[in-house]
Amino acid sequence: MKIENLEHSQKKFTFEVTPEEFEAALDKAFATEVQKVSIPGFRKGHAPRSVFEKNYGVESLFSAALDVILNDKVQEIAKDQELAKTFIGQFRPVIDEAPVRGKAFNIGLAIDVQPEVKLPDYKSIEVKEKDLVASEKEVEDAIKAIVRKDAKKTDKRAGSKIAKGDYATFDFVGTVDGVEFEGGKAENYELEIGSGQFIPGFEDQMIGMKVDEVKDLNVTFPKEYQAAELAGKDAVFKVTVHKIQKETLPELTEEYVKSLNVAGATDEASLKAAKKKEIEDRKAVSEKDRQFNEIIQQILDATNVDMPQTLIEERANQFKAQYEGQAKAYNIPFATFLQIMGTNEADFNKRANEEGARQALFNVVASAIIEAEKLNPTNDELTAAAEEDAKKNHRSKEQNLQANFQRYWSNIAYSKLVECLLGYAKEVKEPKTLAPAKKATAKKAATKTADAEKAPAKKTTTAKKSTTTKKTTAKAADAEKAPAKKTTAAKKTTTAKKTTTKKASEKAE
Repeated sequence: MKIENLEHSQKKFTFEVTPEEFEAALDKAFATEVQKVSIPGFRKGHAPRSVFEKNYGVESLFSAALDVILNDKVQEIAKDQELAKTFIGQFRPVIDEAPVRGKAFNIGLAIDVQPEVKLPDYKSIEVKEKDLVASEKEVEDAIKAIVRKDAKKTDKRAGSKIAKGDYATFDFVGTVDGVEFEGGKAENYELEIGSGQFIPGFEDQMIGMKVDEVKDLNVTFPKEYQAAELAGKDAVFKVTVHKIQKETLPELTEEYVKSLNVAGATDEASLKAAKKKEIEDRKAVSEKDRQFNEIIQQILDATNVDMPQTLIEERANQFKAQYEGQAKAYNIPFATFLQIMGTNEADFNKRANEEGARQALFNVVASAIIEAEKLNPTNDELTAAAEEDAKKNHRSKEQNLQANFQRYWSNIAYSKLVECLLGYAKEVKEPKTLAPAKKATAKKAATKTADAEKAPAKKTTTAKKSTTTKKTTAKAADAEKAPAKKTTAAKKTTTAKKTTTKKASEKAE
């Protein structure tokens, strides 16, 4: 057996098939294939070998015979349990030369393996320091948000101009190159000026307008605008103002503050204090998430891994399935759903592959750090998680462990990973990032020969037909810019598929 390490973290196993082996495989292939055909003069499955070959030719057995040999070789490879633990996905047959009866020939099997990961110096990463202070404006806006339901709007006096914070009611018609576009027209639309609901420049240009005034607003749609046909385009909106109103918020009397039912708030001062703490608590979580995402981005950018295609495709398929599920929930065709998103199938697939590659990279890097830092969950931690669930779902601890083991493992490992990396990170005002990894150049296959006679495979008590690896990793979340979701979110695990062979007739490229 010869083992070759190929690019993209693949291994190729090459075997010599002797004439005797091939003949034995042809015998087994005939026993199976003869059951599938009907030959006049014989009951189905009972035609002799000579008659079968006369009708169909011995070559008709070659594909099935190769399958017999390949499955035997899978068992031989799987005897090395340490090697088998690295396998990902399925074995693929590699037929480099056509089999010839009576002559020895080579046959191969290829499979993706867990990639090697050389981690950067993740213990010296710098991140921008946390901003945990709730500003006065943030507190005021938070209070406005809860009292606005009781606000009153009054018309401004005749001749008044629109100011920031006013509510304007107006008609608008948008055009690009003089042509109206879908969704660019409305009547009696009410908008808080300065709220930022419209594209940049629109609301600013309305400031100073009066009732009954008509004005053309010149704006440019953002390059990342959701409607692809409008992205980056210059547009003109003809606006006609009908009404300008000012909003008056209720006075924060003790009686009114108590009616808001905000915990700990009995007057204006305590309401501000409660909202300030609420904002700071929320910032503590969001800033922790931000720092972790910055750390992960640095690590991924500084790590170069020869990723196996199996892992990338798995993550890309999960990404696609998420959006396909959303389209199904809305009961609309996926192509229509993509149009609503402002994209098409080709661009979506490209994005899915990019996301799949990034998240697959996060998986293997996270696994490497978890292994290096010994962050694997303990039995006590897993049991505690099962017992906590048992209080909620009325199942036993054992039932929860059996049903949710991988989820518990991944969640606990992910949480440990977050705390570990945040613990190493240094908070500074102007952080320096790790040097990005150099892009790998195409490399030639490095050959490593293992002579079966000199280095026999490790023995096992039973030879399994296929090998399943259960290497659990922390999941990268589906964020566009950051590879991880909130640090409190549950993370799924990755389980490698069973290593089986495809049909020999499906020749690997």
